[in-house]
Amino acid sequence: MFMADSNGGYNNDLRPVIHRSFDLMKFQISRILLVSSLYDAFTLEEEGLLSEQISGKYEDMALSSPPRISRVSTGEEALAELMERNYDLIITMPRLIDTDPFEFGKKAKELQPGVPVVLLVMDRSDLPTFYRPGRHDNIDKIFYWNGDSALFMAITKYVEDLMNVERDTELGLVRVILVVEDSPRYYSIFLPSIYTEIVHQTQSLIAEGLNDHEKVFRKRSRPKILLAENYEEAIDIYTKYKQHILGVITDVSYRKDGKREHEAGFLLLDELDKDTPVLIQSSHVECGVRARELGKVFLDKNSETLLQDLRDFFKSHLGFGDFIFQMPTGEHIVHASDINEFIEALADVPPESVMFHAKANQFSNWLMARGEVDLARKLRPKKVSDFKNEEEMRHYLISSILESSQAKRRGIITDFDQQNFGYQETFTRLGGGSLGGKGRGLAFLSSLLKQSDVRKKIKGCTVKVPDTMVIGTDIFDEFMESNNMHEYINNELTDSEIADLFINARVSPEIKKDLKKYLSLVRQPLAVRSSSLLEDSQNQPFAGIYSTFMLPNNCIDEDTRLEQLCQAIKLVYASAFYRSAKAYIQSTVHITEEEKMAIVLQKLIGKPYDDKFYPIFSGVAQSTNYYPVAPLKRDDGITSVALGLGRIVVEGEKVLNFSPEYPKIIQGFSTPEEILKNSQNHFYVLNIDSSGSCYDFRMGEDVSLLQFPISEAEKDGSLVYLASTYDANDNRIRDGVGYAGPKLITFAGILNYNMIPLVKIVKEILKVGATGMGSPVEIEFAATTNDEGKPEFYVLQIRPLVGLKEKKEVKIKQKDIDDSFIHTHKALGNGILEGVRDILFIPPEKFDNTRTMEIAQEIGQMNKELEGRPYLLIGPGRWGTRDRSLGIPVEWDQISNARAIVEASLEDFRIDPSHGTHFFHNITSLGIMYFSIPYGTPKANMKWEWLASQKPEKQMNFVTHIGLEKELNIRVDGRSGQGTISGSVE
Repeated sequence: MFMADSNGGYNNDLRPVIHRSFDLMKFQISRILLVSSLYDAFTLEEEGLLSEQISGKYEDMALSSPPRISRVSTGEEALAELMERNYDLIITMPRLIDTDPFEFGKKAKELQPGVPVVLLVMDRSDLPTFYRPGRHDNIDKIFYWNGDSALFMAITKYVEDLMNVERDTELGLVRVILVVEDSPRYYSIFLPSIYTEIVHQTQSLIAEGLNDHEKVFRKRSRPKILLAENYEEAIDIYTKYKQHILGVITDVSYRKDGKREHEAGFLLLDELDKDTPVLIQSSHVECGVRARELGKVFLDKNSETLLQDLRDFFKSHLGFGDFIFQMPTGEHIVHASDINEFIEALADVPPESVMFHAKANQFSNWLMARGEVDLARKLRPKKVSDFKNEEEMRHYLISSILESSQAKRRGIITDFDQQNFGYQETFTRLGGGSLGGKGRGLAFLSSLLKQSDVRKKIKGCTVKVPDTMVIGTDIFDEFMESNNMHEYINNELTDSEIADLFINARVSPEIKKDLKKYLSLVRQPLAVRSSSLLEDSQNQPFAGIYSTFMLPNNCIDEDTRLEQLCQAIKLVYASAFYRSAKAYIQSTVHITEEEKMAIVLQKLIGKPYDDKFYPIFSGVAQSTNYYPVAPLKRDDGITSVALGLGRIVVEGEKVLNFSPEYPKIIQGFSTPEEILKNSQNHFYVLNIDSSGSCYDFRMGEDVSLLQFPISEAEKDGSLVYLASTYDANDNRIRDGVGYAGPKLITFAGILNYNMIPLVKIVKEILKVGATGMGSPVEIEFAATTNDEGKPEFYVLQIRPLVGLKEKKEVKIKQKDIDDSFIHTHKALGNGILEGVRDILFIPPEKFDNTRTMEIAQEIGQMNKELEGRPYLLIGPGRWGTRDRSLGIPVEWDQISNARAIVEASLEDFRIDPSHGTHFFHNITSLGIMYFSIPYGTPKANMKWEWLASQKPEKQMNFVTHIGLEKELNIRVDGRSGQGTISGSVE
């Protein structure tokens, strides 16, 4: 930025480019064949062994491994060597005892087609003999040895650039510096200096890389140098790589149309964009007058400070090094060494300084040199006259840079050291090792949304991923090892004892320091979530097995804030060893020792309402609806949503369920009476009361949460999108909140009036998620409004839904149905389950939904007494729910041997089947057959009398155990959802 007022020809192409860093610089020189006499070799190694000199130069410049050099003395030996092995580059001296170098080059290329051959001249008097302008006859380039081993580095890098430039400019944002010079002596001096400046600039940019991948990309996407020896070559190169040109260095006198043209350099200027940085060099000082008249930098080839002047050009006109803000008088104001310092300085410098640099295009030049190519392309065509004043220009500059920085961080994993947490939708890694299943899923989702067009398709609502930081599994390993935790953990410890053990363990000072820095930059409420290796895996994902803590993150005392965060992290670590987690892992193919824990820190989504913090709504959406009711189909998917924090959804309480394909068909919401009975009646919030929000999380995950009736949200004014009003006089439900009467959570504003395009968002994300993961998926989400009142939708996590393994065809005949004591069209799984002779069930007459905790304890006791024997579990309502009134709140260790589960409705206890709960997700992941029996449905049957007719082995207050002589016949057809259970095998 900016052009003073010329039109220029810079292409303002902002198409996204995928940084395929490992595809850049595919050709790298690793083996060089040096063909020289003993004397020439001795001359090259006058200052020491040549290989050591080159290695030292590569090491000084932090380049990748230096090439290996093999030397032979004659052309014959060289050709024999080329028949034995391949080389990436051949460097030959002019005076070979047995052949002419040009003839040797021809034979070498016949043996190894395409191999670059370079002639290195050591005597200046030999240049006229061997240098043939425009025609090298099988010698690709001639260089002049001046005693500097850096020339070898320059030759190898130049050849690599020549071989890689076409492909790399197509793949990535790679810039090109065009050098036009026909004197081997001068370009042999220039190139090492130019490459040294480029390498130093690249090293400084690598240090600022957001992560290892970007650091590799920055290293491999350094500017390429292309050398032209005449006017036509220069025009060809410039035309081909015009959109990538960083700058041009040109001599004045060289060949044009086959003959020397003494003003060729000035003629070339006429073909270049007016804003292209150009250095004109000549041994004729009078050319400097004309160059300066044209506003170009001039370099005297005879200057004693030639190389320093060249370096100054790179810094002052190509944007290398710090950006030096100065006044038009030349007074220096402030230096900026990176983008953050640049933004800070730009906000403070006088307007005259902003105008001075803008007119000279120095902003875009500096950004271009730092690899900010898209941003530089956006700024460079802007004219000073496009803005009302300097302040409007300054605001445009700063906002453009911030937008670019935001876009760069979106969809990539940034290393903690490079993160300032000043941007939205960042994903940060602290520590090495794995991100864990949940962290990996979030990183994948962030990348997926960046690459997809989901955001463009959604109008009226932004779609985002919350700011996330993942603490890698290496930190878990270090914590376990430094505190000798494995030595103390055993099966005899209770969950409470394990929690105390972890709480008393020490977090390393280094990690505490990093967490303190994190908290100094992040003041919002936080969710501290588990992200284990096994969690959300592709084949057997876990959900809700480990702990999650919600932190208000608003304690006045900074040390207390840090201690709360450390306590939450340690308790998430501890939850990997709790009784229920161990029982779940044992029911898979894994063992507890395999498990490692990463931690996900997420900014909690929502807004403060007095002492409460919560989102407008939260929910879970699945690609597959396991219990479709016509006209719904299994592949239509299902979404469960609720007011407030998502705990109410994932724990199986009363929420609203709808299919994205038929959003207005809501089961159990057909009449006012059904809506009054089935709609959500309470919601969860985070307690952010500063007087009581410094919690001891040993008291449990819920210690920071509060539960309120829906009327509390009405006071907060958060029901506009979600609620309808019950009119008792007319016994009808009125959409909206502008009426007198109790408020019901119907999501009418969203599902009937599309106030937030929730349905379209869910459909798009499920679609792109399933495509990306190669399987059906489940997402968790939350929505809120920003400071301007506009809705924002956040995807909190994504995990695969394990397939139903329907490859084995299972046929359920009418006889199977007739013989069964359980039959349903809402069964999960696929196959025939063998080896089950035991049944645990709760007789309807003994079921009491006010005593479901006692029922769960009895089931846990019988599960233990069965000592690993598989059994069928039958009971009313939802299994594993946290709402004790809706079913039996069992933990995994209480049902660890259940191989098939039946969820039955009773005449006076009709509960919709589970959707979107963590318990339900894990049931399907483990392949446990699951039967849902709606009451009074022709396609479902539950013969309680058959169970009552069997002789019990044990009866407790609520639970009965039956042991059968013969195996149960348990069948599920995964294609149709039909399932039967009968008491004997055919």
